Amino acid sequence: MSMQPTGKQRANASNDEFGAFDVVIVGGGSAGCVLANRLSAEPGLRVLLIEAGRDFAPGDEPATMRDSYPRSYGQPEWFWSPLNAEVRPKETPRPFEQARVMGGGSSVMGMAALRGLPSDYNAWAAAGAVGWSWDDVLPWFRALENDLDFKDAMHGDKGPVTIRRHAPWTWPLFSSAMADVLRARGYESVADLNGSFEDGVGAVPMSNLPYRRISAAVAYLDAAVRARPNLHILAATLVERVELTGKRVSGVTVSTPQGKRFIAARHVVAAAGAIHSPALLQRSGIGEPGILQALGIPVIHALPGVGKNLQNHPLVSLAAWLKPRARQPNALRPGFSNCLRYSSNHAQCPGGDMFLVMLNKTSWHALGRSIGGIGVSVYKPFSQGDVALQSRDAQIPPRVRFNLLADERDRTRLGAGLRVALDLLAEPNVARQIDGAILPVKGKLIRDLSRPGTWNALKARAAASAFDLSPHARTKAFAAIGLDCASLRSHDDAAIADLAYERAVPTGHVAGTCRIGSASDPYAVVDTQCHVRGVEGLSVIDASVMPAVVSANTNLPVLMIAEKAAADLSATLCGRRAATAPSLHSIQGNPHVRYPTSAY
Repeated sequence: MSMQPTGKQRANASNDEFGAFDVVIVGGGSAGCVLANRLSAEPGLRVLLIEAGRDFAPGDEPATMRDSYPRSYGQPEWFWSPLNAEVRPKETPRPFEQARVMGGGSSVMGMAALRGLPSDYNAWAAAGAVGWSWDDVLPWFRALENDLDFKDAMHGDKGPVTIRRHAPWTWPLFSSAMADVLRARGYESVADLNGSFEDGVGAVPMSNLPYRRISAAVAYLDAAVRARPNLHILAATLVERVELTGKRVSGVTVSTPQGKRFIAARHVVAAAGAIHSPALLQRSGIGEPGILQALGIPVIHALPGVGKNLQNHPLVSLAAWLKPRARQPNALRPGFSNCLRYSSNHAQCPGGDMFLVMLNKTSWHALGRSIGGIGVSVYKPFSQGDVALQSRDAQIPPRVRFNLLADERDRTRLGAGLRVALDLLAEPNVARQIDGAILPVKGKLIRDLSRPGTWNALKARAAASAFDLSPHARTKAFAAIGLDCASLRSHDDAAIADLAYERAVPTGHVAGTCRIGSASDPYAVVDTQCHVRGVEGLSVIDASVMPAVVSANTNLPVLMIAEKAAADLSATLCGRRAATAPSLHSIQGNPHVRYPTSAY
């Protein structure tokens, strides 16, 4: 083999250079990074990780990507384009951000690190995902964590992913005032939202250090892992389809700048996320026969659940102009510190189904540091959409339909959540920290300014200074881009619910399109070990397999899913007994620098 087996990116590699692999992992997002690490820890397994976007050597990531404030979110080069989604039924599709870079969303998004609720996972198990109850998954959460704040049986401190929280005395005045109001309303303080699951106000757990993002790429693909002779990484490479002989995997066909290649594999794992993993299966002839036949794709294996059950958290946000004393100090980088988990008390909904986050700042520049806000989301939605191919050409993105808030329970709860947020901003202790607030309806200027750069920094600084000096200019600018929150409070509940419906956006928490289920479930795509039903040598391991989206941002749960599924797959490929959950004392993570809890 002419290539030196260092694990270095080789976008021009051919099958002749590589030979056959035991495992090909499609997608270098959060799940893919975990899988590459854990599977290549078996010296006898030859592992190939393929990422459609760019890869960076450890320490060479762009400064915007390393930052513990998500500046990279404003850089379109790290996202799939074009990728559009129909947000609400019959709406014109609009651009939807999905990361296309090593580490996936963990390299560009907000770094919140919530686990979700035990009831989420117990519901999975009750619905047919046997072995995925809370008691089953907790050891795998502990295995991935290096929690700087809690040292007990609920947490790990030997894993590769650093978890930390901002202590309450560091919360900026704006978010601290809202926390005080919520406690006065009867909500308890919750010190650990990942270990105590009652409603309450608490610090948002984050996967970062004060000035450093801890992405899945940073945590799982360090220099030592990349140097393993049995691990190879291909970036800037698009997997067009999984190749099958009958109903058995034989490899993948990839598209590189140098042309198409076939790469032989004993096992293929789709880890491309809840939009691109079902699309890959469909291009490979696995899915709903009607969708495939309409595009002239031979049906190799009929699985009607592929692409169905698409779920996401709907979000509506308010923006407030912060008085100088209420603004976040520059030394505190992330955009949020605390949040409220609460129950809607809707008769047909579980507890802990709502989430409200206090935003200390809304962008990396001076204008963003002057604007705070509130984001409120339904964290246990019932609305479902789907993902389906529009073309057999892998360069054409699939059709994505979220059907956001199509279920009346979701619409009602988000409307009530918007009312909660409006009332919070009107509370005297909070109102003293702000000079006006709006429900944004036009965001082009803000989006244009979000791209990091000197010119945008200068423009944002000039705007922030002008708005501080001229309340009239600020009021006029706010009126041009949004609806006044004080006026909105006079609207009745039906009008508020309509506004929430119109202004809600999907988060990046897409899930459910290749869900785990029992053999008797015709819409289950994978079994409890994440193997695709009816196809030998093919797995899906990412947020696609969630039977229902968790009550949390999805990054930490995806890492857990990949840890658990990697152990099962490694055992299967190496001919061992099924993996058992690690004990707290046996957790082995990557070597990593330890930081004292006083780091925050």
